[in-house]
Amino acid sequence: MTVLAVTAVLALAACGGPEPIPVDPARYAPEVEAWHERRVSELEAPDSWLSLVGLAWLDEGASTMGSDSTNDIVLPAQAAPRVGRVIVSNSVVRFVAEPGVVVTRGVDSTMVLAEGSWLVPRDRTTEPRVDEATLGQVAPGHYTVLRNGPVDWLLLRRGDRWALRIRSDSAPAYARFHGIDRFPVSLDWRVTARFEARPDTVAVPDALGGVSRQPSPGALVFELGAERRRLVLTGRPEDGRYMIVFGDRTNGTETYGGGRFLWVDEPDGRGRVVVDFNYAYNPPCVYSPYATCPLPPRENRLALRVEAGEKAPPHTF
Repeated sequence: MTVLAVTAVLALAACGGPEPIPVDPARYAPEVEAWHERRVSELEAPDSWLSLVGLAWLDEGASTMGSDSTNDIVLPAQAAPRVGRVIVSNSVVRFVAEPGVVVTRGVDSTMVLAEGSWLVPRDRTTEPRVDEATLGQVAPGHYTVLRNGPVDWLLLRRGDRWALRIRSDSAPAYARFHGIDRFPVSLDWRVTARFEARPDTVAVPDALGGVSRQPSPGALVFELGAERRRLVLTGRPEDGRYMIVFGDRTNGTETYGGGRFLWVDEPDGRGRVVVDFNYAYNPPCVYSPYATCPLPPRENRLALRVEAGEKAPPHTF
């Protein structure tokens, strides 16, 4: 065990911290490496965050869609000149295809997956053709996606506004992507935290300049760098996993200025949670200007350098 890890364990013992959840050192690094490989594969796959080519905010009423520049929503050149209309009425968003234009309907969940979980790409050949469809969520974490050739779109809600995420498997971001740089894997950055249950909401800013109240089951308290740290969780208990959006003093130099994301499991029977910064990853805003990323809540800005997890490409600084 390294000096930093020994210091953290001693500090936890001194303040009555939780007993560390053990890990097999021989298997640890290969597991992190395998997760990283899945991360890269996910971004290289169809419908990933690299596929985003547009974000079209919707107004009440009808908006035309297609690749022709006269449309209200201009799609990539691979789409039909006039694909159809998207209609917003009384908080319902519908799509009506142009006569003769082939539009198919599928179900998408890639935008809400925990990174590194990997989903086998869907067989699009089974997706039915539709003339009309209602856009939105069809089940928790699953959304209607409509396609015209290699171009697709799905509905997004931010606050009281609707938008269409527009994607293409030939998006320029795929050609620019050459993997993800990261810090060396180290057990120094795997800590056991104590869960403090405090169901409430937390103010979460986003990359668009807005602030929303997100459900929070509580916070995690742990020792790192010989000091006590605290991170607020977001998510709902029934999901079984929680999200941490955090900032640290590497932001803006080695890592993305808007912070990074990290998933953690729900507490065990003794209220313990592993916080493993080796799994910290870049928000999608690192790879696309059309993503709408949450930023770290005020409570989650760590006053230390977290030299673990993913780094950001130089163009983001």
